[in-house]
Amino acid sequence: MAPQPQPTSVFVLDNGASEIKAGLASSPSPTIYPNAITRSRDRRVFIADELYTQCKDFSGLVYRRPYEKGHLTNWESEKVIWDRVIYGDGSSSSDGVRPEETAFILGEPSAQLPVCSANTDQIVFEEYGFATYFRCPSAFLVHENDHNEALYQTEEETDAQPLAESTKKNTKLLKSDTTLVIDSGYSATVVTPIIENKVYHAGIKRLNIGGKLLRNYLKETISYRHYNMMDESYIVNEIKEHCCYVSTKFAADLEICKKFSLAKNPLAIEYVLPRASASGFRAGHVRTKSEASEPDDQILVLANERFSIPEVLFHPSDIDIAQAGVPEIIAQSLNTIPDRDVRNLLLANTVFVGGSTKFEGFKERVSSELQALTPDDAFLRLGFPDDPITYAWQGGARLGQQKARLRSLQVTKKEYMEYGSNICLQKFGRPAKDDREL
Repeated sequence: MAPQPQPTSVFVLDNGASEIKAGLASSPSPTIYPNAITRSRDRRVFIADELYTQCKDFSGLVYRRPYEKGHLTNWESEKVIWDRVIYGDGSSSSDGVRPEETAFILGEPSAQLPVCSANTDQIVFEEYGFATYFRCPSAFLVHENDHNEALYQTEEETDAQPLAESTKKNTKLLKSDTTLVIDSGYSATVVTPIIENKVYHAGIKRLNIGGKLLRNYLKETISYRHYNMMDESYIVNEIKEHCCYVSTKFAADLEICKKFSLAKNPLAIEYVLPRASASGFRAGHVRTKSEASEPDDQILVLANERFSIPEVLFHPSDIDIAQAGVPEIIAQSLNTIPDRDVRNLLLANTVFVGGSTKFEGFKERVSSELQALTPDDAFLRLGFPDDPITYAWQGGARLGQQKARLRSLQVTKKEYMEYGSNICLQKFGRPAKDDREL
């Protein structure tokens, strides 16, 4: 039987717990949607990107998210959000995609519960009716990127030699079929080994610390020491992203904060909280030394909070979480792999993605601590994409442009209607023999 023709358009959706990255594979970049239904203090409801386009006051926002602890548990909410992502807002006839004429690539969090994945398969075919469908962990889409030398370029190498000069002879590397992906996202930090273009499920390790926990920890700390901000999730998340950093010398920085008062502390910064004014809503921002304060400004002074919050990524025991830190769970993942050569290959192709990897100092800290856990004969090469948020989507877009490869991975609607969810389990599931035969 001749193979069915591949749909001309491919829609890629990286379904993160905090944000959805979605768009046609032919697009240069995805559109980012909050994966939430949000209610403001005046009881207005915003679906997905309506939060950014229509909301004027970000104080006191209440979120309803489809994900709980990294698992898609609320399809009632997710369906409403996906409708907007897939079909658009209906403002024009060309808005959105036509599922029956489109191939669908979906990235989901690693170690997703099987029942959650099965529900997703049913929704994709029975509710939306996509022509073809491929579901995989987002880490697999990260692996699909055509990693270039710039990904692994260190700051020292870039400063010593212009990037165009240092990479013009070797701009592209031969794509490895083996990658170690560390995704520090909203719900958790997950280590996923990809070996010979397949997810090695036995090596997946999860640290239950992500952007949500860090935000809540900062929220509690600020509320105890400064202002009550327990209901200000959006604002505290902005403070976390603009003010926090990972310390490469934690004990020394902590000693500085003990020695100096807030007014004289060289590590302290001032954050002007957002407020409504006669001219409109004024966003929060870090106050510069030359900026004059206004009488109505509420100024939040942060010192050791800046680095003690992200520190729990490396020392979870600081907040009584009985797990190892990021470098240690990477080592634990590697120790599940019996072949030493494969472990060394993974260390030479390690890629970090997710919002928490954007903290200033994260790269230097994880590099130094992971180097101490690496065998002397292993070559450690860590990749940090310029945009770790959309990097998985970019890999999905690259996969979508390889029609022959995508055809070998996907399930068609005809196959689903004939064999049901078993065909998705067969192609997308985790065969037990893959974990034993390495």
